[in-house]
Amino acid sequence: MLKMVFLVKRTDGVSHDQLAAHWLNEHAPGVRDHMRPDHYSVTIFRQRDDTPFDGMAVLWFADHERGPRVFKNAPEPVANDGFVSLTDDFVRMDSTEHVIVDGPRPEGAVKMVYPVAMRPGADPDETRAYWLDVHAPLVAKSMEQTDGALRYVVTQQNDVERGPFAGIAELWYDNVDAIRAQGAVLEPDDFAAYATTASPLMGTEHLWIP
Repeated sequence: MLKMVFLVKRTDGVSHDQLAAHWLNEHAPGVRDHMRPDHYSVTIFRQRDDTPFDGMAVLWFADHERGPRVFKNAPEPVANDGFVSLTDDFVRMDSTEHVIVDGPRPEGAVKMVYPVAMRPGADPDETRAYWLDVHAPLVAKSMEQTDGALRYVVTQQNDVERGPFAGIAELWYDNVDAIRAQGAVLEPDDFAAYATTASPLMGTEHLWIP
C-alpha cells in the first residue's frame, strides 16, 4: 500500500490556529469525500517559535498509481477550497510503512513525529536496513519497557533522491511522561552515522478514515 505523507507549513500572515481550523473543518472533509483514500489522517503539531511545520496529512492508497494521480488532478472541491492559499510550502513523501509496535492509536493520544534525513554520502539501502533491522528494534524494546508507550511506525520514502527526508518515525503515547520514561531506557546505537533526526513534532492525530 502506498503511504503519501505531506508535511505542511502555513504562509506569512496566516496563524497556526487559522490554518488548523480550515484544515480540519473544510479541507480534510473534502479530501475524505472526494479523493477517497483507503485511510486518511491529519496530525496538527503544537507550535514553538522554531517549529518547521504546522501539521501532517497521511493518505494511504491500495492502488499505488491512483494516489499520485488523484493528487495531481485534485477534484475541484478540494483544489479550490482555499487551503493552498493558506500554505507556504509542503514536503511530500511517497512511502512504505513498517509497523514496528502494533499498538493502539486512541483519540487524544500524544503523537510524536521525527523527520529523518540521510547523512551526505550515506548509502540509501544501508540506511534503510540499519533503521529497520537495528535502530527500530531498540526503540521497540524501550517502548515495551515503558508504561504508556503505545505504537511505533517507521515510514520510509520510496525515492530518497526526492528529499529532504528519507522518512519519518511516528510514535504514540498516553502522555508526555511516557515519552520521557522511554528516553531514559532507550539503548544507544549508531543510527546517527547514517541519518540525522530533526527536532520532534508533537501533535494530536485526527483519523478521518481509520
